[in-house]
Amino acid sequence: MHYRFWIKASLVFALALMWISPAVQAAPYRYQTTEKVVVVGDSHGAFDSYSALLAEAGLIDEQLQWSGGKARLVSLGDFLDRGADSRKIMDLLMRLQKEAGKSGGKVHVLLGNHELMNLTGDLRNVSEQEFLSYQDLEDPEERLAVREHFDLYPEEHRDSSFDQLYPPGFFGHRKAFSRDGKYGRWLRTLPFVIVINDQAFTHGGLPRLVAEQGLEGTNRSMADSIAQYDELWAVVSKDIGLVLPATFRQRPRLSAASTLPEAEKFRQLYWKPLFSPEGPLWAREDSMCLPVTVEDTLDASLAVLGARQLVVGHTVTFNKRVSSRMDGKVIMIDTGMLNSVYTGGIASALVVENGKSSAFYLGQGGGHEILPLPRQVGSRPASMSDDELEVFLREAEIVLVEDLGRGITKPKRVVLERDGIQVWAIFKDVRYKEQRMGITIVEFADHWHNEVAAYKLDRLMGLEAVPVTVEREVGGRRGSLQFWVHGLVNWRTVSEAGKVPGNWCEMRPQYQVLKVFDALVHNLDRTQENLAFEKSDWKLILIDHSRTFAARPKILDKIESEFLVVTPAMAKRLEALTEDSVLAATEPYLNLGQVRALMTRRDILLRDYRGERPGSVVPETSHVD
Repeated sequence: MHYRFWIKASLVFALALMWISPAVQAAPYRYQTTEKVVVVGDSHGAFDSYSALLAEAGLIDEQLQWSGGKARLVSLGDFLDRGADSRKIMDLLMRLQKEAGKSGGKVHVLLGNHELMNLTGDLRNVSEQEFLSYQDLEDPEERLAVREHFDLYPEEHRDSSFDQLYPPGFFGHRKAFSRDGKYGRWLRTLPFVIVINDQAFTHGGLPRLVAEQGLEGTNRSMADSIAQYDELWAVVSKDIGLVLPATFRQRPRLSAASTLPEAEKFRQLYWKPLFSPEGPLWAREDSMCLPVTVEDTLDASLAVLGARQLVVGHTVTFNKRVSSRMDGKVIMIDTGMLNSVYTGGIASALVVENGKSSAFYLGQGGGHEILPLPRQVGSRPASMSDDELEVFLREAEIVLVEDLGRGITKPKRVVLERDGIQVWAIFKDVRYKEQRMGITIVEFADHWHNEVAAYKLDRLMGLEAVPVTVEREVGGRRGSLQFWVHGLVNWRTVSEAGKVPGNWCEMRPQYQVLKVFDALVHNLDRTQENLAFEKSDWKLILIDHSRTFAARPKILDKIESEFLVVTPAMAKRLEALTEDSVLAATEPYLNLGQVRALMTRRDILLRDYRGERPGSVVPETSHVD
């Protein structure tokens, strides 16, 4: 263990034994108003844009004083980190809270995950300029004392210089965010979820925890976790006699030097929802995961909260516009205000007035319609939507075609280019008919038509799991051309490498989507190699569908498993399918016999969902009130 990280607790942390602040205990979380509500997402220290946005929205005047009257401002957190002027934003919000109240208005500030990071010593996103803004709070003698301890350690034990590890203003920053510090005291009183009229507001999302604990319970349990973290770390760090500041990630390891029972309790906190997507600060499922896998939990959470709609920040919309998801039940308002980090970003707000919501953009005014976030399966250059990508795959120039050298379908990698943008795709022109010897199937049918049909069906059902696939001629042969999603990892690679899938998007509900879709399309060829996920967020990507859509009205035995579960959200999609709608969506790639067999398999799945098929199990989530 490197002792350079040991810290003398009295230099940086104030001991505090109260678990829950009275301000947190007494805070209301539910409000009613007929006044205008302006909601702002992640600003990350972009003070100039933030203040200009509030001024254009009519909430502050040229002197940055409250001028919004009885209006309400909601900040969804993440005003800290990355940019230089987050302290200015905090000072502004703290002052506006007082000024708005005098005019009958109100400023609601919610905690974001970056505020939590600063409270708990996770400073990896604090810029040097941001640290420097706290230099006025730094005690030179304290800095010198820590420097003297640092200099005692041999150079071979140092990864960085003192000023790199603790830039000017570092100790002022830590003092300011302690429980007794100006900003630390204030941030620890902020709520995690609030409801205004019929809209719920939180930073990241509404995971299952919210449906289980409700509005007051969620806020209370999260606040409790922060208070416990503060108290336990103060006890543990004192017990092991730390000398140098320890980061959030170093603390669990360093706490192993303590034999106190508090040390184990402290380490267990790292698995709590406070620090994971199981809590509302870090959750992204409502903004990025397959809609069918999260709708049931979202609906349950909204029902418990008594809300019809969720408003979130945290996840930047790829088109940098305030957008909706899941039939308008989610509004995403993080449009990358700090454009020095988020290329093309813009300061924006959600404005709710007279029961109607609209988008407001700095320099563009308000009243902008909030449109659904365009479909985008797999990251791609220039943030094209899937509709735009379809056109690109059909029309862009083919600059390279090469054999992939694997698989019986002999696919080819195709590189397309237009306007300086390159996109990869996979081309298949396989067209094998089913081969029989008597009643025995020697070779199953294998056709590129099915690749296009699977994409069309996915779009009809709104699953958002099959990459864009079009028909195109390549090298004189017609076939399917499917967008190549970079960075995929298949399940064989995961298993052989002993990797642990990430947790932005839960695995089990995605397996359920996979199994139901495979059952519906009669997929003969699902393997560990084509069970694929995006490595960045572990979102399921459905590929390889050339051996599907057989005209057989049964579900394959190989598909039957514990994961073949129809959830309420999937049941709604299955029930919406009709013979005519499937024919219209997949024509000319599927014939009437194939579609009728698909509809029969659909009926079997729905009988499973209703518990009408022998041996079927009705999912617990199918009867959420």
